[in-house]
This record gives sequence, C-alpha cells and structure tokens, in this order.
Amino acid sequence: KEANVAADRCGGDDSVGIVTKVSSPSNGEEEEVGRFVMPDKDAVSAIPELEMRHPGAMPYFFAQDPDYAELKERVAKSCCAASEPEGAATIDNAIEALRVAEYLTPVLQKQLAEES
Repeated sequence: KEANVAADRCGGDDSVGIVTKVSSPSNGEEEEVGRFVMPDKDAVSAIPELEMRHPGAMPYFFAQDPDYAELKERVAKSCCAASEPEGAATIDNAIEALRVAEYLTPVLQKQLAEES
C-alpha cells in the first residue's frame, strides 16, 4: 500500500496536511483520504481572547496555544513523576531528527540542483 502526504506551512499562520492514496493505478488518480487543518475552528475562535490577554505576542502562539498548553501539562506531570512526558519528543528524539536532517540536506540539495 502507498500513501502520499503533502503539507503547506508557508505564508501565514495556517497549515494544512493532506493524505491521499492512489485510487486508480492505471491513470495515477489520487483520492483524498484525510485533511488536517491547523488551527482548527476551536483554536480560531479562541484567538481574539488570547490576543487581548497577551498583546504583542507572535500570532502563531495564539494558533498553537492549545497544543502548547497540553505539552506543558504533560511535561510538568512527567517532572513530578520522574518519567518521560507521554507523546513528547525527548532529547534523544531531537538528536536523531538532527541526524536525519544532516543526512537529507545534501541529498535534497543535489536533487533540487538537478531539477533546475
């Protein structure tokens, strides 16, 4: 099985991720199976109050406020319990992500240079 994931985080405070699968292998036609938008309707409706409570903060903080609050709660609980925060990246995860980025950077730069 194969799935494609596309994301756009350029320009503005909105992000969208789209997951598709090939619905017709003969012509390569794709069918959308999921669409994920950030911020969602609940987060958007909370932005005006957050702007009043925190004037001058960067706009993306308002859009991501629910996620930051959840993450801070998990980290605080894990500190009290002397455990790893559930669902949060660790330093080891961050180091591994940097290793992947260091590997991919020249590979992707080469591919982009070949396309132009």
